[in-house]
Amino acid sequence: MEGGELNLVIKSAQKKKLFSSLPRKQARLFGFTLIELLIVIAILGILAAAVLVAINPQKRTRQARDAGRKNDIGSLATELQAYYTTPGEGKYPINDGCGSAGGLTTLTVSGGLKQIPADPQTGRSYCYDVHSNTTEASVHATIEDPTTAGGGQSSHLWCWRSTTNTAVELAVGACTVE
Repeated sequence: MEGGELNLVIKSAQKKKLFSSLPRKQARLFGFTLIELLIVIAILGILAAAVLVAINPQKRTRQARDAGRKNDIGSLATELQAYYTTPGEGKYPINDGCGSAGGLTTLTVSGGLKQIPADPQTGRSYCYDVHSNTTEASVHATIEDPTTAGGGQSSHLWCWRSTTNTAVELAVGACTVE
């Protein structure tokens, strides 16, 4: 081999060595490896799942609807008391049965309510019950997420009774007027 050819072979080998190490350096300088990206995505997925379990959006939705029901029952109770104490009345409106807004429509006619509140999930009106002498009444709604122990999904009511003028959580069947 002549000196020029040997020199060319050495330069060629040096170029190969230089170019063969270039992609590794570029990979470290310009981006992440696929494994690094997959690990980060897996960690984010685990964190997202943990947050969803902790938040429990379905339970929060049920609690929000129950809060609306309790607020509606409170509004109806206030208007029923106002109707009862109206001079010349001294009684509660006569009702048409549970799920019918019949007796409660009197409250819209008297100007107390613009419209009768309805259950946020079913759209039906709340149960309004009045004693035959129309001096005692109750309004109740079935709640989805009971706060007291025991019972299933529909075993508790949010109940307002005129005799106590308070709203409390009761078992089904306990919110009646005698």
